[in-house]
Amino acid sequence: MRSSRVLKWIMPFCWVVGACTSSTCPPDTIKYLAQPYPPDSGNLEQTVEIIEIGRQEITFDQVISGPLCNNSLSGVVYITCDIQIPAWEEESTFLKDCDLEIAEGTVIYVEAHGDQPYYEGCSCHE
Repeated sequence: MRSSRVLKWIMPFCWVVGACTSSTCPPDTIKYLAQPYPPDSGNLEQTVEIIEIGRQEITFDQVISGPLCNNSLSGVVYITCDIQIPAWEEESTFLKDCDLEIAEGTVIYVEAHGDQPYYEGCSCHE
């Protein structure tokens, strides 16, 4: 049940990194991890951070760097280029075996995709 809720959200959460679009991150900033994946990385302190995107300052509830796999995301979230994700071989479905929880109503901005906000998720990383 939990997995289907996560997959339903992730379906539109396309383009975290990799195959769906070209990454706008500098080379070697995204790290690809082999199994076993790290547990919740502890990088999710609920400290508000303001980041300028374009000419607009946006207040983020969470800024993600380090491991992204076994996390709980909620509110307005910014995923930096300085992340660690599970490696993949063919399709970029690196979140498939993760215990990633994304609360309903979460908005995720992805640095690797030009700071685009994602409200619904995408199938390319499920």
